[in-house]
Parts: sequence; C-alpha cells; structure tokens
Amino acid sequence: ADEVREFAEWYAPHQRANGYVPCCVSLRGADPVPEHDSHGQLVHLIAEYHRQTGDRAFLQRMWPHVERAVAFIDTLRHERMTPEYRTPEKLAFYGMVPQSISHEGYSAKPMHSYWDDFFVLTGLNDAVYVAGALGRPDDARRFGAVRDAFRRDLLASLGRAMAMHDISY
Repeated sequence: ADEVREFAEWYAPHQRANGYVPCCVSLRGADPVPEHDSHGQLVHLIAEYHRQTGDRAFLQRMWPHVERAVAFIDTLRHERMTPEYRTPEKLAFYGMVPQSISHEGYSAKPMHSYWDDFFVLTGLNDAVYVAGALGRPDDARRFGAVRDAFRRDLLASLGRAMAMHDISY
C-alpha cells in the first residue's frame, strides 16, 4: 500500500490545471501526447487505493485531482457532441473522447479508441465512488450524471460500430 500511495502522490501533481493527466512521466517530464485513457486511470488508482486501505486523508488530498480529471473528461466528450457528430458518418463517435495514440502503432495517425472510452467510464464510476466516500452527495450526483450520459453514448456508439461493420459481437 505504501508504494501505491507514494506513486499516486508523486504522479498526481503532473496533472495539468485543466485536468489533463499525462500518459507517462519520464526524466524529461510529463509526456504531452494525446492519450485519453490516463484521465480515468488516475481516478481509478485513487479510488482503488482507498478501497483497499480506507485511507480517507489520502482521498481528501487527491480530491482536487479527481475533480479536475472529471471536468477534463467532460470537456473532451463535448468536443464530439457538436452538430458535425450528429451526421451519419460521424454519429458512432458522438459523445466519445477524441482520437488518441493510446495504442501502440497509432502515433502516426491518432484514432478513436474504445480503450480510452472504457477507462473513461471506469474513472467516472470511480469518481462517483470517491465523492460518496468523502460525503459529497452533490458532487456524486453531478459525476453520476456525467457517467450516465457517457455510458448511454458509449453503448450507442458500440451499437453503431457493430451495425457499420456488420458484426454481431
């Protein structure tokens, strides 16, 4: 538990003021590339550490990082909620996070990735948990509304992708 807490406390301050969580940090600093799985992953790390340890003081210290990550995720989602993404050719991406290079081999051409979206949903679920654990019901409801809207759009996107590619799985 000590190593996990120390890692989270070291990594979280690399989050930008706007909520962006870098995918990795090296001796050169935080990597500025477009990857969108890390925002949900940071929230999940914080929540999972608390689930395992019950360390409320840690959760309280990490709260600003959770809040900023959720705000950033919601900002990303809204980039794909414009009229352009209501057209038939882009409707499958409606409400999803933008293209990224979260998978190896994507760096030359960022792509939409359900990998990112699944980590976003995990992070949003965990943000609701964190808010609840801290006794913040208004924030839990607010995060829950973002999560529920995202889940609805994600399920619709999966259905559209299946139809577009004529697959039943």
